[in-house]
Amino acid sequence: MELSVIFPAYNEEENIRATMERALAALRPLFERFEIIIVNDASRDRTGQIADELARQHPEIRVVHHPRNLGQGASILTGFHQARHDLVLHNAMDYPFDLQDLARMLPLLDRADIVVAVRDRRAGYTLTRKFMSVVNLMLLCMLFGLKLRDYNFVQLYRKHVWNSIRVESRSTVFLTPEALIRAHDMGFRIVEVTIPYHAREKGAATSGNFRVVSRSLRDMLGFWWKRSIAGRRTYWSEARKKGIEA
Repeated sequence: MELSVIFPAYNEEENIRATMERALAALRPLFERFEIIIVNDASRDRTGQIADELARQHPEIRVVHHPRNLGQGASILTGFHQARHDLVLHNAMDYPFDLQDLARMLPLLDRADIVVAVRDRRAGYTLTRKFMSVVNLMLLCMLFGLKLRDYNFVQLYRKHVWNSIRVESRSTVFLTPEALIRAHDMGFRIVEVTIPYHAREKGAATSGNFRVVSRSLRDMLGFWWKRSIAGRRTYWSEARKKGIEA
């Protein structure tokens, strides 16, 4: 098996070197061939420069630079489009998912097209962010009927899933839920496994700020309207057709 790992990066100069060292050390025993794709989202610090240095030092690392800041969701999407290998996974630069835990996920691909990692805890979350996470999960389950325990941590995909779906959201919080819902609607198999979650130690998280949350809510409700009300017939017709083609 060959793996592409996507790391979106915005102002992560404090984390990027240590994270790449840990990622390379974890992946080399597991895969004969793999790549790490760093998507530098027009960082204002030295993230882009450090990423380029790391790519020169390690042939497994590739760097994509956004000319302007597009957000974490769009950065993840860029990485999926750039991925070359049969399996794809995204992680954050503060390394909330230890890539050594792929050993728990890979065997599940015998019966799944997507393996969803479920956080064992919300370490480092403020009370407000925990509340927002609970509300987000309740809305997703209520509006779309896919009863997953975690939509926003890490997922391991077979690449042909991303070749088949067309995700419209670019928001940080709703991009991967939309991908999972579309994949499920097309008949792709999804399984879950509980994985340890590691809290950020350096730098500032941005996924919980009001602008990110409001945009994600707008994308969520817009997708629900298209899937369930206004474009229901067209959506489900396309989902069935693409599912058969896949």
